[in-house]
Amino acid sequence: MTARRNIIGIGGSAGGLPAVIDLLKHFEPARPAIVLLVLHRVNETGHLVDILRRSTSLRVCEPDDGEPLRDNCLYIAPPDEHLLLGEAHLHLRRGPRENNFRPAIDPMFRSLAVFAGARATGVILSGYLDDGASGARAIVAAGGHVMVQDPASAASPDMPRAAISAVGEPENIAPPAALGRALSRAVGARAGPDGTVSEAVKLELMVAGLERASMTTEDRLGELSPYNCPDCNGVLWQIEDGPLVRFRCHTGHAYSSASLDARQEEMLERSLYDSLRSLREKARLLRDMAGRDSASAGRLCRRADDYDRDGDHVEAMILARQKRAA
Repeated sequence: MTARRNIIGIGGSAGGLPAVIDLLKHFEPARPAIVLLVLHRVNETGHLVDILRRSTSLRVCEPDDGEPLRDNCLYIAPPDEHLLLGEAHLHLRRGPRENNFRPAIDPMFRSLAVFAGARATGVILSGYLDDGASGARAIVAAGGHVMVQDPASAASPDMPRAAISAVGEPENIAPPAALGRALSRAVGARAGPDGTVSEAVKLELMVAGLERASMTTEDRLGELSPYNCPDCNGVLWQIEDGPLVRFRCHTGHAYSSASLDARQEEMLERSLYDSLRSLREKARLLRDMAGRDSASAGRLCRRADDYDRDGDHVEAMILARQKRAA
């Protein structure tokens, strides 16, 4: 039987919802298709299913773990779970966050590479940073195709630009409506030969699916780096992925260079505020103690003044960082 292109994975982040709505309004395939969607979102976006149902004739649902694949369905990744394609079914897994997100686009794309091969088409829409770029490379290597929203039409062009840089020449770069029409034409087209899915891609998919994560696994993926994981403080392995440099710890947290930079920045800011709070609290406690112990009041107040001066230095650092970021 001739293999046909019928599996589509769509990923988006900031600005991705309006883009996917526009895409779906123009997605009218003549042949059956199965669509997986990952949007970086929070639990409060519970009306997403209802919103998307108004934009497409596809059956829209948040699947259960192990749900069989059905034609003409749009499966939305639930909050805080990776959505992964399997053999004729779907997996939901609370595996480690990737690129600071769960659900993340990279694991979903890798699952398309492993289980759909040349039948797969990955689509990257508007979003910050670069989730999906590594997974897009995996799809192309497996014989599949990648389409990308034109960065000029994206509210947040980072993800489209990163995907274009990662794969070199996507099948299509266009605004969302044009992507919808291009996908409609692609569905049912003869798939080319499957490419080779590397063992590294399969290992990373297993980590996302909670099937394997250990120091031995990471040692097979890359080299030890001098950096620690911002989420668990474990050592990070550095993974060379074509033009991409990525990192993964032994518990499975994964980062691109850009997402590691963003997470480190977040943790550094939190650390500075924690330090400021601790210093101010320490000075306050010492002054309270001085008020109850006249014999030691002078010494305790001098110590409090030292902590306040340290707090002033930390506060100046925070203000300087805010000024640079403005």
